[in-house]
Amino acid sequence: MGEIETMSDVGKAVALEQVEKYRFEVRFPEQPFVPLIVDEPPPVGGGAGPSPVQSLAMAVGHCMSSTLVSTLERAHVAVSPLRTVVSVEVGRNEKGRLRVRHLSLEIQTAPVRAEDRERFDHCVAIFEDFCTVSGAVREGIPIQTKVGPAPV
Repeated sequence: MGEIETMSDVGKAVALEQVEKYRFEVRFPEQPFVPLIVDEPPPVGGGAGPSPVQSLAMAVGHCMSSTLVSTLERAHVAVSPLRTVVSVEVGRNEKGRLRVRHLSLEIQTAPVRAEDRERFDHCVAIFEDFCTVSGAVREGIPIQTKVGPAPV
């Protein structure tokens, strides 16, 4: 999230362990968070948790929302509580493979004080440029993948 990221964001962010079929338990090394269950939706998976597409939408939505909050706080603009809805369009690429084609965010909030409207509008105009996750998604993140046996 741009300027409010911490060093704890660096390195191993998540560890996934298969529970069964497409259901995985996600742990956050060295963090006090409870494990999260992720799964594919039926009919492929059991729908026991967010799907990869929902997880991507959640990450982008959370980062964009948090970045807007940070930008507004720095400008000393009080706003109504944010509500963010992320819509995802999935389609096939030229090889016929399913891909996330488009993300659309709607963030609902407004300045509490009318006199903050100009600063609010300025924050809305610039905040996206500071979002770590959406910026990386827009630019395309190189992914290095290695498959092999677990270390002994």
